[in-house]
Formats: sequence, C-alpha cells, structure tokens
Amino acid sequence: MTSISNAGPSVPRLVAGSGNSAFATHLALLLLRLLLGTVFIYHGAQKAFGAFDGTGLSAFASMLGKAGLPLLPAYAWAVIAAWSEFLGGCLVLIGLLTRLASVPLIVTMLVAIATVTGVNGLDNQRHGYEYNLALIAIAATLVLCGAGLVSVDAVLFRRGLWARGAQPAGDMPRPQ
Repeated sequence: MTSISNAGPSVPRLVAGSGNSAFATHLALLLLRLLLGTVFIYHGAQKAFGAFDGTGLSAFASMLGKAGLPLLPAYAWAVIAAWSEFLGGCLVLIGLLTRLASVPLIVTMLVAIATVTGVNGLDNQRHGYEYNLALIAIAATLVLCGAGLVSVDAVLFRRGLWARGAQPAGDMPRPQ
C-alpha cells in the first residue's frame, strides 16, 4: 500500500483506497460535534439566561433543590450545570479542547438521569432517559475519537492537513 500522507507519527496515515473512509470519518465527527454543540448551547442558554423560552437560573436552581442534590446548594449546582452545558457546547461546536469539553457534558447527563429522568424509565415519551443516553453516546464518541480534522483542535495541535503547513500541489514540477 502506498502512503498518501507522511505527516508524522501522531497523524493517522492514509493509505491508497482509504481516502473516502477517512473523509467520511472526519465528516461524521464534524456532524456529531455540530449536533451535540448546538443541543448543549441551546439547553445551557435556556438554563443560564432564560433564552429560547427557558426557565433561567433561579427557576432551574429551584427545580434542582426539589431533586435534593447533596454537598452544594441548589444554586451552585444550577450554575455548574448551566455553564457546563453552555460553555461545553460552545467548545464542542468549534472543536476546541473537544475531548476535555465532552466530559462535563457526560457528567451532566448522568446527573440528569440520576436525579430527574431515571425514575421514568427509558421511554422518552414518558420523560425517560433515552435522550440523555443518546447525548452521552455522542459525547463519549468525541472523547474517544477527538474532534476530527475539521476543528480548531486540528489547527492548534497541527494534525492532518495542518501538520506540515502549506505544501506544493501533488507531483507538479517546481519551476527552475
């Protein structure tokens, strides 16, 4: 198999015939990031700012107070959850520190299952945790796979196309 990219050991080598698969993988990671980031920005903004007909921070804190979360006051939990969702969603959306930003999103959904939706079972029609599990699966995929090549992470950490900077086109002869 001939090598198409020789960008270094930290970059997966693309071999002849695997270009479409590699492209599809990075496109899929981009689509997952855009979806997950948008969902968490939306819900985080509802909780933090009352945007999109959301409850806002004080009403969200009141709901968490009824759930009886231990260790911290309900308002502190509300701030942590709302800002984890909003800022985590922003970071995931642009692909900045994606693996790190996905972890609080997973934790937030696990807490939501443990305190709110878990008692309702799996069925989303009965306000169960089906939706939470789907978000956890997407975030876990990003933790395991990273942001992909179409991300700020790829540019900052010089991966893939960004690894060697600008390169001359293919096999074109250089001017003499």
